[in-house]
Amino acid sequence: MLIYNNRAVVGFPIYLLIVIMTSSLIIGLLTISVLNMINQSKDDAIKKEIEKILSEAENMFEYADSGTLVNMKIDFPDNLNFVVFGSLPDGINKPSNFSLDENTSNNYFYVLDDGTINSYSSHTRFSGNSTREISVLYQGSYDLILELEKEGGKSYVKIYPQQ
Repeated sequence: MLIYNNRAVVGFPIYLLIVIMTSSLIIGLLTISVLNMINQSKDDAIKKEIEKILSEAENMFEYADSGTLVNMKIDFPDNLNFVVFGSLPDGINKPSNFSLDENTSNNYFYVLDDGTINSYSSHTRFSGNSTREISVLYQGSYDLILELEKEGGKSYVKIYPQQ
């Protein structure tokens, strides 16, 4: 009976095509999920490193005396384009104006290599090595110095890499 059944021979390529398409779809979805999970993990690592800086800076701003120095080791992953303390994003992929604006000195943001911008605010005023410039950090490892300085009756937490 099976010898004379020609439908099985004709249907086999169609069955094989459906199996290949379904398995390709499943593998594609799994690959996308794994890549999204890796990117989310790197984004969480950036947030963790920024939170370490922010936590120390806020404590210094509230409770420390002028001239207080704190050293810390920070390691930003490779999907970070840059992070800026003391400014708002200006819509470009590289900071162009490094001068500090008093009205935005309590803001910080970071830009990922895919162009995503995440912006935040704090009650702490930030600056770079000088209280007239912002602090910009790129991907990689840093030995950072956080220094509390008062200038013009206002406190700033200076964030800059150790020389």
